Amino acid sequence: MTEFFDFMRNIPPYSENETTIRRLNNRHRLLVAPFVPQISGARVLDLACHDGRWSYALAAAGATHVHGVEARPELISRFNAFPDTPFKSRVNLQCNDLFAELEQLVAGGARFDVIAVYGIFYHIMDHFRLLSLAKRLHPRIIIIDSEFITLDNAMIQLLKEEVANPLNATADAPGLTHTVVGVPSRRATGFMAEALDMEITWLDHDLILGDDREGMHDYFREGRKTRGTCVLCGRDGD
Repeated sequence: MTEFFDFMRNIPPYSENETTIRRLNNRHRLLVAPFVPQISGARVLDLACHDGRWSYALAAAGATHVHGVEARPELISRFNAFPDTPFKSRVNLQCNDLFAELEQLVAGGARFDVIAVYGIFYHIMDHFRLLSLAKRLHPRIIIIDSEFITLDNAMIQLLKEEVANPLNATADAPGLTHTVVGVPSRRATGFMAEALDMEITWLDHDLILGDDREGMHDYFREGRKTRGTCVLCGRDGD
C-alpha cells in the first residue's frame, strides 16, 4: 500500500534511511489524517517547518494555503526537490526566526485556521509566548507534537542542545555552539492552555497506530519523558 511520504525514497537524505520514511508515514497518521476535516479548505501555519515536508502534507490534505517558517535556509532549499503536484503551489516557505515571523504575522493582522507545531515545542524556551502569539492569529485549532515530561508537575525541564544538528534549536547569537531549551510537562502545557482560555485534548497513540509502531519508540517510551500529541482549541470556537 502506498503511503504519503513514500515519494521521499528518491530524495536525499531520506533515501538513505527507510526507517525515517516509515516514521514519517506513521506520524502522518497522527498529525494529518485525523485532522483532514479541519485542514481541508483552511489556511494553515506550519511553525519550524524544516524542509517543508509537513507543509507539503498539509497542502495535500486540502489546505488552501500553507505558510511555513524555518530559520535554516539550507533546509528550505530541499523543498525544491519535492514532486511538482497540483498542491505544491499552495505552499509558501519563509526563512525567518520563528518568533519574529509570528510577531510580523500578528502585526499584519494575519489569520490562520490551523497552526501546526510539529516537533518544535521542546526546542524553545518561550512556550507561553509562542502559544500567546499563535492565539492572536485566531486559529480554530493548534496541533502540538512534542516531547513532554510525564511527571505530574507543572514544570519545564531545561536541556542543552548542540545547534549544529538541524533537528535541534538554532543559535541565539552567531558563533554559539549550544543553546538551552525547555521540555514542558503535560500538566504545564495544560496550565498554558487554561491561561489562554483554550481547551486541550490529548491524542491516544495506541488507538490510532495500533501495533504498527515502526520508528515510533519515543511515542511509547516508559519513564520521565515521552513524545505526545495534543490539540488546543478556543472555548468560544474562535
